[in-house]
Amino acid sequence: MRAWQANVTRPGDKIINFSPATSDTASASDGGTASPPQRDWVSAIDLVQEAAEAIRISEERAVDLENQLRSVISQAEDEVRQLQKTLASNQVLLSQAEDRARRAEARAKEAETWLVRIYDAVFTAFGSKNKPVPAETGDIGQDAP
Repeated sequence: MRAWQANVTRPGDKIINFSPATSDTASASDGGTASPPQRDWVSAIDLVQEAAEAIRISEERAVDLENQLRSVISQAEDEVRQLQKTLASNQVLLSQAEDRARRAEARAKEAETWLVRIYDAVFTAFGSKNKPVPAETGDIGQDAP
């Protein structure tokens, strides 16, 4: 137990008094046999040193946390930059894919138009409207017009 802690263990006494009490000095000047007030300077110095140590530890912890925070911020900024690059790259790929899809749709429409023309040409040139189509060949692979 530290010396300053011994003084505060008395019930109701939570404050260390470093100045002499007025009643003690008055009784000493009256010729009483009261002893001079005892000042526990060593305890006060110990208390100040402990407080200084606690402050130093808190400051070191704050510096460590600040450095750690700077590191986390740096990593987050790097990650954001990387994600922005990835997003830009993916947007370019999406644009290219949409362009390819539009071209493929245009080719499909053109091919469909040509298929209709070929179908019409085949039936007008070779097909007879009076001849019935046999049931075996009519159902296989033909779509209804």
